[in-house]
Amino acid sequence: MQALIEIEGMAKTYFMDSECVAALADISVRVNHGEFVAVMGPSGSGKSTLMNQIGLLDTPSEGSYLFDGVEVRSLGPDRLAYLRNKKIGFCFQSFNLLARATAVANVELPLVYAGERSAVRQERAARAIAAVGLADRGHHLPSQLSGGQQQRVAIARAIVNDPALILADEPTGTLDTRTGLEILALFQRLNRTGITIVLVTHDLNVARFAGRVLLLRDGRLVEDRYQDPVVIGTEAPNDSAAVAAAS
Repeated sequence: MQALIEIEGMAKTYFMDSECVAALADISVRVNHGEFVAVMGPSGSGKSTLMNQIGLLDTPSEGSYLFDGVEVRSLGPDRLAYLRNKKIGFCFQSFNLLARATAVANVELPLVYAGERSAVRQERAARAIAAVGLADRGHHLPSQLSGGQQQRVAIARAIVNDPALILADEPTGTLDTRTGLEILALFQRLNRTGITIVLVTHDLNVARFAGRVLLLRDGRLVEDRYQDPVVIGTEAPNDSAAVAAAS
């Protein structure tokens, strides 16, 4: 199987006040299509830097990164932006929704950047909103939605372009335990459709829902282990009975 993510000898250095800081050093990892991977590590371990590399938001100082078979370091800004828009969905702890835009309008944003026609945007955004269990909340503003519902909108925005990869940075960090489990159930359901998930977390209780854990320390990959994940549910994304059983 061709890997979606192939990293070999990756290093990333920054210069701060004339001092060279090694954020990543000699990272080598391969992630196949359809995996659910949790990236863990203490503050300053390089988790966010690695996520930026995987998400094509930055390029490595050294080493090789093939994304879906394409060497990232050979690409210009326009091609990188195209791949980010078409093949990667992003979810963040703070949701990053436009406060004055409805849920559907927020979900449409990647399609706007892709130049899709209005009718196509509306149809695909409505389908994505329904896929995360918010078909009846599409015309609500973020302020009219709970934290869990706002994160669902962010996930709908991430999947509206049918990406190969979802990158999630502490997506349950601001949510209560039950709502966080509902979001993890949704990620597992999306993963079962074939979407690769890379989730950054500091919480072992979140990482146990992934099938693989990468542990970073001081910018280095110190552990790469597979595990049997806790499976929350196989039906709807807000399957309350399954969530209650996993909590």
